[in-house]
Amino acid sequence: MRGRHRLLITGALGLALAGGCAAGAPARALPEATAAPDPPPEGFREVDGPPGGLAVAVPRDWIALDLTRDDLGKGLRRSGLAGGEAERAERSLRPLVEHGAIWAADPASIRASPHRFVTNLNGFCQSGPDIPAERVIAEAEGELRRLKAAVSQAGEVTTTGGGRAVRIVYTFAVHGITIRGTQYYVRAPGRICVLTLSTDRDDRQGLFDRIGRTARPR
Repeated sequence: MRGRHRLLITGALGLALAGGCAAGAPARALPEATAAPDPPPEGFREVDGPPGGLAVAVPRDWIALDLTRDDLGKGLRRSGLAGGEAERAERSLRPLVEHGAIWAADPASIRASPHRFVTNLNGFCQSGPDIPAERVIAEAEGELRRLKAAVSQAGEVTTTGGGRAVRIVYTFAVHGITIRGTQYYVRAPGRICVLTLSTDRDDRQGLFDRIGRTARPR
């Protein structure tokens, strides 16, 4: 029986799949990331969580937190969130601590957003059997649509380290705001890592893809 762990976090849909694939014709599994990491792109720095977690490169001016180690409340305030906004975000992110998650945000985005939405990402890994890429796409699309998100792109891409990842682009509405999200799914031995990037802007897809292609399991 397949099991799935679903998380809804701070305006971003974070979907972690821990299921196997049904019986039938063999399907192609996501290749595991084994190559040595490439250096971050110019103007970026790598951030990571604990061993067994996810590492990703973000712009140098972004705030980045290891949720297992850093002060979440202070980090959220540094991102521009305050008062009730920061409290709600902290409550939403707390469930990710046990997964060794990382969180990062563009502190300038909240000032530019008419909705005071902070452009952000979260990433974590969890244990599970090998999952074929086709199954990851099907499960993710189904779950996102169940949560009223509209999927516009879904497929495999090459990461900067030469591996493969599933990439899914979607939009959904929350409190009257259209959130634009992108997820990357990357395999490692015995686990799958999920990176979710979210914004209310329509010009961040290029940046999200530069970030997402650097995602790698530690």
